[in-house]
Amino acid sequence: MRAAFALIPLILLAACGNDPTVDKKNASTAEVAKSVADAGMKLKPGRWEMTMNFKKLDIEGMPPEAKQAMQQMMAQSRTFNSCLTKEEADKPDGDFFGQQGEECRYDSFTMGDGKIDATMTCKGTGGDAGAGAKMKMAGTYSAEAYDMTMDMNGTAPNGKAMAMQMALSSKHAGECKGDETS
Repeated sequence: MRAAFALIPLILLAACGNDPTVDKKNASTAEVAKSVADAGMKLKPGRWEMTMNFKKLDIEGMPPEAKQAMQQMMAQSRTFNSCLTKEEADKPDGDFFGQQGEECRYDSFTMGDGKIDATMTCKGTGGDAGAGAKMKMAGTYSAEAYDMTMDMNGTAPNGKAMAMQMALSSKHAGECKGDETS
């Protein structure tokens, strides 16, 4: 779950010029960030407002009452805002594209012509040594908005199979105000 939320900033890649394309296989988050920068893809700095909707969360063996409570909690949209500085927009680093380090790698990452398609595999870390996940992301982007679906299948920290799907949408909302949450 932590890895899924760490990938959210990836979606902010919305202001690319001249329709460059990045196509990477078996790449680290840092390698993807460098390829995006080398391709001349620029991010639109400023305030971004993102809405996240959980569509599905299944954990093997979850009691029905716990599943129902989880579905009620997930049914509520969550909206976040962030401020992307000009410096961050011009030179995204590996953190921008998910977790840094060797625990997560892109199996594939393709971005161009207004579409993004990526698959990432994350190994368990720390106390979650047995846990791991495979994530698929697909969606569309433009200079001022994006829509993305992310599917994650893996192993929860308790060793049980887990599947999650979330939809993300965001729009550029002008200048940063100083009250952004992230």
